[in-house]
Amino acid sequence: MADLDLLSRLRARADATPRATAIVEPGGITVTYAELSARAQAVARGFTKAGMRPGDRVLFAVRPSVAAIVLMTGIVEAGGVLVPASLGVGDELFRAQMKQLAPRWVVAESLLLAASSSSLVRRIVRWRGGALPPMDCLSDARLVRVGPMVPLGPRTISADAIERMVPGTSVTALSSHDAESPALIVFTSGTTAVPKAVMHSRRSLRATLDLVGGRLAIGDGDVLLSRELHLILPALFAGATVVISRSMRFSAEATLRMLAQFNVTHVFGVTADCQALLQYLVDNGRTLPSTLRHVLIGAAPVHASFMRRFHDVLPPGATAWCIYGMTEMLPVACIALEDKLAFTGDGDVVGTPVDDVCARVTDDGELVLSGPNLFSGYHGERPVVEHHTGDLARIDEGRIVLIGRQKDMIIRREHNIYPALHEPVIASIDGVRHCAMVGVYDDDAADERVVLFIEPEPWCDATTFTQTVERELRIGLHRIDDAAQPDLIVLADVPRSGRSSKVDRVALRELARERLACASL
Repeated sequence: MADLDLLSRLRARADATPRATAIVEPGGITVTYAELSARAQAVARGFTKAGMRPGDRVLFAVRPSVAAIVLMTGIVEAGGVLVPASLGVGDELFRAQMKQLAPRWVVAESLLLAASSSSLVRRIVRWRGGALPPMDCLSDARLVRVGPMVPLGPRTISADAIERMVPGTSVTALSSHDAESPALIVFTSGTTAVPKAVMHSRRSLRATLDLVGGRLAIGDGDVLLSRELHLILPALFAGATVVISRSMRFSAEATLRMLAQFNVTHVFGVTADCQALLQYLVDNGRTLPSTLRHVLIGAAPVHASFMRRFHDVLPPGATAWCIYGMTEMLPVACIALEDKLAFTGDGDVVGTPVDDVCARVTDDGELVLSGPNLFSGYHGERPVVEHHTGDLARIDEGRIVLIGRQKDMIIRREHNIYPALHEPVIASIDGVRHCAMVGVYDDDAADERVVLFIEPEPWCDATTFTQTVERELRIGLHRIDDAAQPDLIVLADVPRSGRSSKVDRVALRELARERLACASL
């Protein structure tokens, strides 16, 4: 497969529609295709002149913005390897990640560089309940700041200076790079002592962009609202306008305002954000704007009970798609809202594999994937030709149906209990906003006990609602297997973690142990 060719693909759009708006930041910042192409090329040449070598790892900590897209595109085209910073992890894990990868460059916002390089500031922020990564462990890296210089901060070079380093850049292509050389390294969102770094080559990254672009169904005149690079670049290559919010926290109200203000036609959201958006719409008696045609939802399981409610807030003619993928391979499969709601079998149907992605199920039920967008391997480990996902699944008429996670399986007596089989059923009970089921080993019983956590709707009375759920699970329309009946039902917020706000089952098990201990007193 050809190289990424980000610059030439942007240049092609700039030649076709030079004055068309490429990116908009709410608040007034816009950039045309001609400006975006020229700036990205200038950054690529600037980093090359500044000493960036092919394969140099670049820790990147800049909020989604015009500047971020320009810098990321230029860095990759200069041969750099992007390493998005995991800012929310603890100091020990961050240091372990940096020791493993040893980035040669750090590109970050100036305030973050200044604050995180001071141990005193980090202690103050931690005392106030926040967290900053210990950037002082990167003393050998070159620091590039985005934003004004901060007094008493570390020694840095300005990103603007990098962009201006080679004046009057031409459209001549940079030297080509090996398609199998790394382009992106992303740490998995787990909290294990040994961080796992997922490595994507230029080949797999291009395949990801092409596959996502084929699913976006986007082009000239369309408007995408997203913060995700793997959606922004395909939209730009297709000639659409991209709206990017710099806010680090999701706001349903702000999202609706942007959808209406910019006549957005396509939007992507992680499952947790879409659930928050749905609740806001329901609480305020509103629906999504009529300009919206495509809603893409992904990153965490999308249960049919949620999609059933989401259907009611979609404008006429709009389509919602559920995207199944993972850090190691994106996308894997997708399914339209209507097809997901029509599925009546057990498990979570996530759709037919996208073009050229192959899915198989091992004898013990694990889903194994391969295809052009497959990652190269984990850093420090052997290259992979297929990915053992850890998801338990079956193939039903060509569609992937997830049954659960191998590590989440609960073994009670002689029964294997898969939470993902029962959680969608429980989630469809009236009054259940979110739910999650975990198992906790009981030494006295020499068996696992099942604890069901439920986030109820605000209007639910705790005692009555718990009794209703117990009755529904045993003899009602939402009855589940006798072997899976919970020993304890807890009404509480379900803890989440990672970039995708997935259920944090490690934290959930700890909470389950505490609640079981209290219940036994």
